[in-house]
Amino acid sequence: EIKALTCPLQICTDLLQELGATLEKLQDLLCNCVKFTSDFSVKCVSKKWYHIELKQLAFSASLGSNGFFGPDVTLVYKNVFIYVGDAYQQATGIYIAPVRGVYYFSFFHHSGTKHGTTLALYRNGKHVALTHNNLSNNTPENGNGLTLQLEKGDQVYIILRKSTWIWNSENVTVFSGFLINPM
Repeated sequence: EIKALTCPLQICTDLLQELGATLEKLQDLLCNCVKFTSDFSVKCVSKKWYHIELKQLAFSASLGSNGFFGPDVTLVYKNVFIYVGDAYQQATGIYIAPVRGVYYFSFFHHSGTKHGTTLALYRNGKHVALTHNNLSNNTPENGNGLTLQLEKGDQVYIILRKSTWIWNSENVTVFSGFLINPM
């Protein structure tokens, strides 16, 4: 025997109103959760679906010239291969993190035969990593790579240490980085 289920009209009406209010609150919460507009792009596709994209950040550039035999100097990598997200400052050689997150950086160099080469990766004025070649009869290449957790506004750059030389024929001296995961 099948019995029809009944619901008093007022109870059903109240439940539908509560569900509608809850849905509106959830939609507001979703939009409020994505407060970092520089980190995410949010589009309301319909009342039910949202499309969220993470900001993409990547750069890779070579030095563009040979040099320098003097005091410590920040290297400016001028030959840009890829530049996504406007974080690498081409005029200064400094990468400025636009978002808090985990980043990967690598730097490689080619040394000439007459001088040693020492490159150091710095974060906000502090030495983080190093690559070095002594004076040699051949033309050695060397490099380093590391993963860093950066805060928004942190600066990462490469210093050519004093009294050393860098060579860049055929783009062999390169600085690259990309965002792995925003936090």
